[in-house]
Amino acid sequence: MQSTTPGTIHEDVRGLSAGVTLQLRAGQYREPIVVSGVSGRKDSPIVIRGERASTSDGDSWPRSTSVLCTDETFQSYRRRANELARSQEASGDYPGVYYVADNGHLILRDCQWVVVEDLTFENCWPTAIYLENCQNIILRRLHIRGGTFAIGATGSDTRHLLVEECDWIQDTSCRGDLDLKAIRETGAMQDSGDLSECLLWRKTNWQRIHAERAETERFVDLEGDARAFDGDFFRAWTIAGYVILRNNCILDAFNGIHFYNQASGELQQRHSRNVLIEGNWFVRLRDNAVEPEGLATNWTVRHNYFVDCYATFSIEAPRSGFIYIYGNLGWNASQPGPGRPEDVRTTGRLFKLGTMHEALGPHYIMHNTWHLRGPVFKKKRIANLIHMNNVVGFNESAEEFSYQAASPFGSDWHSQYDPTGDWREIKAAEKRRFTKAWKDLSIVMDGDMIGHPLFPHELRAAGYPIGPSSVGDAPKFRSEAIGRPDGLKLEDPPAALPLRVLYPDGSKEDVPADDVGHGVAGAWQDDRLFSLSDPLFVKYWDDCAPSAST
Repeated sequence: MQSTTPGTIHEDVRGLSAGVTLQLRAGQYREPIVVSGVSGRKDSPIVIRGERASTSDGDSWPRSTSVLCTDETFQSYRRRANELARSQEASGDYPGVYYVADNGHLILRDCQWVVVEDLTFENCWPTAIYLENCQNIILRRLHIRGGTFAIGATGSDTRHLLVEECDWIQDTSCRGDLDLKAIRETGAMQDSGDLSECLLWRKTNWQRIHAERAETERFVDLEGDARAFDGDFFRAWTIAGYVILRNNCILDAFNGIHFYNQASGELQQRHSRNVLIEGNWFVRLRDNAVEPEGLATNWTVRHNYFVDCYATFSIEAPRSGFIYIYGNLGWNASQPGPGRPEDVRTTGRLFKLGTMHEALGPHYIMHNTWHLRGPVFKKKRIANLIHMNNVVGFNESAEEFSYQAASPFGSDWHSQYDPTGDWREIKAAEKRRFTKAWKDLSIVMDGDMIGHPLFPHELRAAGYPIGPSSVGDAPKFRSEAIGRPDGLKLEDPPAALPLRVLYPDGSKEDVPADDVGHGVAGAWQDDRLFSLSDPLFVKYWDDCAPSAST
């Protein structure tokens, strides 16, 4: 093992080779670090690690004492980010700091078989870690505070990335560290606490972070906007895929996991594929938790915990398929933003959908459990959807809750639908409600328990062909305390419908696959979360990722 200091780090990273472990001694590393063109091997990767703090103070999840940091804070970077966003807006592009995201504090460029672990990043604006054209990379136990982007990845050959056991708190004015400590120590949040002083979640208008002039009727406000927050925990720009993100905690942030696929034509299908998102916590996300854009295939999102996410899933990609969302738990209790009329984005939705959609395969949303304060599908459409055996309760004690605002299929659910009508009229209607073109789009919804007064009978009468095994009973949870997974177990869960799941290689899996009967609706199956077989690319992951246990 080699060790390095802030004064020698830049020279030491140039000499990295297979099998070398470079340990960053405790200290503050203020200058950006670039690791370029180095390659380990599967059986002897390059390891870059920091020193972990002692646990003698009772902290069971210690942060590294090797700190990559700057003197920037959100407030000191705020105007600069607004200036950069306004410059981008003036050039005709969307106003944000996305185009300078390559200004990372730790950059890996053209690297293979590298493990980065046990480092702390503080106030690295705009980006903490940036990967460009890299393969076989592990990012583990990284502790990130502040920044527009925690991790950025780009390059059409970037693939086989494992991000695990990391945590990011973008807005440090809230209670993220308290919630993180409880999650890591007990597997649950203990108390939602006072959120009144949370800058991102409570005090900032959504439009100040992410909106363009067509919506706001003004240019970026250099003093009042907050474009520095408009980022993600993991942002990918047209990468090949093969990404696992597991057991991470993202708290008090704008977005969670966000893939852009901007390739053209047939090249699109070579990107944003084979993604596994499991075991993560998403807490107080002001916009989207999981969002593929452009095109996405073969994504599995399972066994995650979503707490007060404005839009849990954003599936606006015009083309997608073989999407598997199951065994997840979610709670919504707190209203984001300063409230109406100043901020109109306060209710949120479980699924955010696009105007047009082509299915490249099925989309399975099954055996999840939610306790919501907003709609399930608020508006627009998705094709080849199988929504089965989910449990949805509505949180009557949530801030500003109303069953009208939380209508499962949006505010205009009762409007008439003429399948032979003008497309412009249909599109206009679907801006206010979930599509009714279930037959044409191959949408199936059955076996769900959704505790809303409209479900299922009034919605069926309004033209939604909800399956006969769906029930509108309000689920009786063991506890409605937010962020406590065991609390979303049901006292008397209904039996689930059997289902055959199709995979991209043509194989099929029957649910259930054991001899315990049909199982029950919702995420919890006795004392375990509902699960399916691992994706095929995960089964062969060991052939494509560093094998050293560090």
